[in-house]
Amino acid sequence: MKHRVISVLGAATVALGAPLLAAAPASASNGPPVVGCTTGSSCMIELNYDVTYSGSTGGSNGVVITPPPCIGLPAGDAHSGSQAIISFLGNTAPLPSPGSSSPAAGDSGAPVSSASPSPPASTAPPPAPALSGQEQAILNQAEQLVNSNPMTPGEWYQITGNPYASSAAQQRCNNLPPYIWVPGGHRLVVKGLNIPARTLAELAYSQLTTAQVGTVTLNPKGMSDTNLPTFVDAVLKEPAGGVLAVTGGGNPNVPAGRPYVWATAATPDGKSATVWAWATGFTIDPGTSNAETWDQPSCSMAHPAGPDGHGLALGSRLTASAGSYGAGQAIDCGVTYTAPGTYDLTVSVGWDACWAPGYATGDGPPARCNPVPGAAGLQDSTSQPVTVGVREIQSVNG
Repeated sequence: MKHRVISVLGAATVALGAPLLAAAPASASNGPPVVGCTTGSSCMIELNYDVTYSGSTGGSNGVVITPPPCIGLPAGDAHSGSQAIISFLGNTAPLPSPGSSSPAAGDSGAPVSSASPSPPASTAPPPAPALSGQEQAILNQAEQLVNSNPMTPGEWYQITGNPYASSAAQQRCNNLPPYIWVPGGHRLVVKGLNIPARTLAELAYSQLTTAQVGTVTLNPKGMSDTNLPTFVDAVLKEPAGGVLAVTGGGNPNVPAGRPYVWATAATPDGKSATVWAWATGFTIDPGTSNAETWDQPSCSMAHPAGPDGHGLALGSRLTASAGSYGAGQAIDCGVTYTAPGTYDLTVSVGWDACWAPGYATGDGPPARCNPVPGAAGLQDSTSQPVTVGVREIQSVNG
């Protein structure tokens, strides 16, 4: 028996192809789930799942979500949803009464010749298709809920193929019940509606928040001199609600000692996927072309942010006075200005990401960590400008 879609006023529909950034938890109560969107467009229900996030979350990274094969559309509460289902499944046409017949079209009531008898044409509607056992059970449940007083809390969902998924993918929904009743306080968890790990990774990536660049320290702290190096160091701010840690070398493609963050997306049935993002570069913008920058690979390695050992920083690890270095001498992380003036220096930290099924464990990205599908790329974390005053210095040889 093929089912039509039951339209519900106020129920959201599905749309995929545009980036889906975040969805608030969906639950069964006395109305459709509340879904939040991070874009300015109208909100749309894509997955009636209570996806929970942990780690460094709260971001809004662009990613195209892979359409799941099946979706659950809110079809109404115990009264309105049940009535809609009863009207649909219980709307069977009556069979014609035994012995009754209808005259043939154009029959004038004259006797019919016995030489060429013809049966009268019936105008009775064809018998309605019988309900399957599964459909009958749904109808029985709707008849029990429709007049409940007080109204039983919960929500009916219509299970259907996702129109944005391929035809082959939608075939996986054929064996699922056409309607499912979810009691109040529970979640829609049905085999076949499960979110694949890859989609969970995309959702986690959309929520991922990287560490921002905080205080930038210059050495010397006061006025810099032309042709003498200025060492640069920057503190990374731990994301709110997240953990900023250091990679331990578990992934051969991610060097040990890099700051990293992670975000996990999980469903009530125990599926989860985690995205890790680690620092890939430390870039200094001196604010002028009259400068030479120094950014050795060690600049992207984490070190304690202060003498107390708390917090992480990137940049120069040299503690010697700038006066110990001669004019034009190379350093690890910093800038050498070649002309006097006042400049705005900024520091940027680049990020890369990968994902794997399961929760975050160990010391960073695991050995088998996959590129995030559909990822648009994480933005660099950039510091506020730091004003640098550079004075002319003259040297006399001999």
